[in-house]
Amino acid sequence: MEPIYQFATPASIKNQKAEQSSQTPNNQQDAAQQNCNTACEQQNKQAPALLTLVLALLCSMALQTAAFAQTAMVLSGNNKPAKENKSDVAIRSLDDITFPEADFKRGAYLKLRTVYVDVPVSKFKLKPFPANSSAETRSELDFLLHLQKTRNAEAINRAETMAAVYFDPLTTNPAEPDYTRNINSLFYIGRDLGPWFNAEQLPVTSKVLQNVIQDATYYIFSLKNDFNRPRPYQLDARLENLEAPGHASYPSGHSSASHVHAYILSHIFPEYKDHFMGVASDMAFSRETRGVHYPSDSEAGKEFARQFVDELMKSRKFRADLEAMKAEIAQVRTAKQLTKK
Repeated sequence: MEPIYQFATPASIKNQKAEQSSQTPNNQQDAAQQNCNTACEQQNKQAPALLTLVLALLCSMALQTAAFAQTAMVLSGNNKPAKENKSDVAIRSLDDITFPEADFKRGAYLKLRTVYVDVPVSKFKLKPFPANSSAETRSELDFLLHLQKTRNAEAINRAETMAAVYFDPLTTNPAEPDYTRNINSLFYIGRDLGPWFNAEQLPVTSKVLQNVIQDATYYIFSLKNDFNRPRPYQLDARLENLEAPGHASYPSGHSSASHVHAYILSHIFPEYKDHFMGVASDMAFSRETRGVHYPSDSEAGKEFARQFVDELMKSRKFRADLEAMKAEIAQVRTAKQLTKK
């Protein structure tokens, strides 16, 4: 059979396998053998000896042609024989693994109403993730195993802290126990701007960022649901994941949201863009340290964020709110600088 291509979604792999199984070389060869046998039996009864010999030769040539077709199908691109059928079944089984539907705990996010962005989910063009059986995925899993082997207590604690940095658009009631952590997450990427950069000092900024991440969350989880990539530890039992998120792997939610924040703050403070992007990258990497994301999940999150912020900038309502956000930040920042001493 042809090797399963390297980049694929579970749905595309399923379609490919169905197409391949509809007509296999073995089926072709069996059909040729049966047709030849039937023809030869009939001619043995009715035709002269010479004609029977000719038919036998033609049947032999047909069988050889079918055999050559089968041989061509099992050769890989570098002319080396493909894996035996037993191994091939194992590869197919590996590519059948997706994130378990029963473990998906974020269905409510798929029903969120957006504030600024109103485009189909298909508007966001992410490169399909590497197939489970691909060399790319194996390399990513080996990298995560290396991180697991070398992570120390400091790295684990740092990743643990970052794991709690996320905004849940369904947790907006100040009376809820998780409210403070939730709102503070919106200011993590820009925290180095100063202690004044917080929700209490910047209520307009807080509201704008809440709207932005609500929109982003809808699209992030819609993409996760569409791709349905299994978590790394679902492919390699040697991975000791430090948590088990209730949603699929691709793209990374932490990477996506952090890079969205970084891109927006870069519009306000272009001189600090490299710093913001660095903090977002650290956030993404922390998810790899915890064994819950592949590096390609992190890259997809960054790419989603870039495309998402491009869509944000097309929204007249967002551009107006961004100007209000800039004005509030400038005012509070100046006031804090004047009273610093």
